[in-house]
Amino acid sequence: MKPRNIGTTIALAAGLLLAGTGLAQGGEGTLKAALTTNPQTMDTHLSTTTAVHQVAIYLHESLVTFDENYEVIPQLADSWDISDDRLTYTFTLRPDLKFHNGKTLEAEDIKASTERYIEASAGGTRLSDVSSIEVLDPLTVRFNLDTASPLLVNLAQPTPSLAIYPKELIDEHGNDPIPPEDVVGLGPYELAEWRPDVHTKLVRFEDYTPDDRYDEATGFGGHRIAYFDEVQLIPVPEDASRVAGLETGEFDFIEALPITSVDQIESSDGLEVAVLKPKWAILAELNQGEAPMDDVRFRQALVRALDMEQIMRAASFAQEDFYRLQPSIIFPEQTAWYTEAGSDWYNKPDLDEVSRLLEEVGYDNEPIIYLANRDFDWMYKAALAAASQWQQVGINVQLEFMDWPSQIERAESLEGWHVNQTGWSPRLDPTQVYQSLSCSSVASYNYCNEEMEALLDAVNQGLPQEERSEAWSDVQELVWEDVAIIRFGDFHEAEALKSELDGYRPYHVTPRFWNVKRN
Repeated sequence: MKPRNIGTTIALAAGLLLAGTGLAQGGEGTLKAALTTNPQTMDTHLSTTTAVHQVAIYLHESLVTFDENYEVIPQLADSWDISDDRLTYTFTLRPDLKFHNGKTLEAEDIKASTERYIEASAGGTRLSDVSSIEVLDPLTVRFNLDTASPLLVNLAQPTPSLAIYPKELIDEHGNDPIPPEDVVGLGPYELAEWRPDVHTKLVRFEDYTPDDRYDEATGFGGHRIAYFDEVQLIPVPEDASRVAGLETGEFDFIEALPITSVDQIESSDGLEVAVLKPKWAILAELNQGEAPMDDVRFRQALVRALDMEQIMRAASFAQEDFYRLQPSIIFPEQTAWYTEAGSDWYNKPDLDEVSRLLEEVGYDNEPIIYLANRDFDWMYKAALAAASQWQQVGINVQLEFMDWPSQIERAESLEGWHVNQTGWSPRLDPTQVYQSLSCSSVASYNYCNEEMEALLDAVNQGLPQEERSEAWSDVQELVWEDVAIIRFGDFHEAEALKSELDGYRPYHVTPRFWNVKRN
């Protein structure tokens, strides 16, 4: 398979793509981006969080990745062959690609990284059908599968990303976290310094080889050019501090611009607003290992108590341009997977039904611990609104606020909580939801349903698109009936930047500063 010419398929302004014009990398100084929170780790295999992914896309590359249209494209792979029975995938690598430590990429690095990912990462279940990985020669690696599965999609998933590390690094650390000082990758930037609560400092990797098969950057791949000599990703949880820093010139870019500040920024000289639509699905994850959450009737009572419009209006300051009500786990823009299955459960409050279900369960005012944070204002306000509605129907919800990394750590402990307020970035393929619904995953928070397992297996097979779509529709129907999670709605987020940044375009949940220059 060879990459198609993508230059005409993506409607990006011409200024985006200084790539391919012969201009050298570097020379643009330092870009400072204020983000909302800290990454938990620099070892991207070991985290599902967006904060870690926001760093990983600069440091690492994968065999394949997603383009602007959410389609799989090659990255480290030069080409691949798939056997007729779809049980064997043979990849040929691009030659002469360098890790940040100077080592040349070889097939042994692909094998070692993938095997570690399968064993140690929460995303490893996506590759459970991989029976073995063979190194055929330094630039050729073969994946053998027990059963057919959409391997390319599973390899491309961004969170947790299947970053390729040098084999020697994995031999040294095994499945233990790789310390920041040892982290190296193949991306356009290398890690210079990670100081939690201060910054993650990335410096341009001079031996990075842009992918000349493409005319331009696209999605997480394509022809990526590192024009900035240094990129600093700075955690600034307070909205007002991010906005003030942009206005004073301290920051070049800020994510999560408060909706209340949009007019202010748009009226400021030298600043502009970009809207990422969609960015988040706001939802609640449920710990079904804690009573009474282990009873589907109690979970159904939670759903029937909620007016989703009120929650989404609270999260977006009632600005209709920044929220959308819809039941699909995968956004409407992703037409191959969008479905309204389960919509009979969505935004249909019925307080009489709530009372009946709670009585059946025998609920007796037990505390329901709701984990939340103030790092993300939309999460904070959604949690307040949902908790208030549950409290009004007699559910003793007790909110516990903490910073985002602490909330993730607490949730992953699987003990002492019932509801976890979160947001899901766009799931680029149904396989990415596997870890949130499968019995074998920590990220499913004790949810386990054998019927769901069978449906997930069908989605995760190498079936034709039509059959996978049908199985996915059944998955979503069961998600609502069984209340595996509770989806509130879609949230569109504003970002803000200096107008002099030429070529910045919002995408997914991750600011991309390659192929960006100052004008």
